[in-house]
Amino acid sequence: MNIRAPLLNDADDAAPATYDESALLLYAVAAVAVEPAGESGWFRRCAHAGAVVISRAEDVPDVLLRLPDSWNIADAARCRGLHDDPDIVAVDPRFRHGVDDTAFAIVAHDDGRRHVLLMQVNAAEAVLMPERAFRERDAFERCVWP
Repeated sequence: MNIRAPLLNDADDAAPATYDESALLLYAVAAVAVEPAGESGWFRRCAHAGAVVISRAEDVPDVLLRLPDSWNIADAARCRGLHDDPDIVAVDPRFRHGVDDTAFAIVAHDDGRRHVLLMQVNAAEAVLMPERAFRERDAFERCVWP
């Protein structure tokens, strides 16, 4: 095995080894502002929006249960760059088995102008994001838009 790149195979240093999905440490929920992408049910990340970790101890359904009443799940919502990327859909356990309500959701505000993508992220991804903990029910929007 290549010591400098342990995820590479011995036989072919250019080919990634297979990943064991049980090795993903999905323990944090991230949120990012999204907007409709022009096709029904499709969203895209808002320009200049960055993801933030809003919970380190819950999964997406736990966060959904605590949202203010003005926020609702956008049924059958998909995100450009995730659900339409064949590499992600083929390999990432959060997307390759179809809709996984425990790992992903898009929520819409009653005003119809604000949308947020919620996604379970692993430990490595969470390190790269700032944290704005979602502790109080009425503070959800301040986590996404400080």
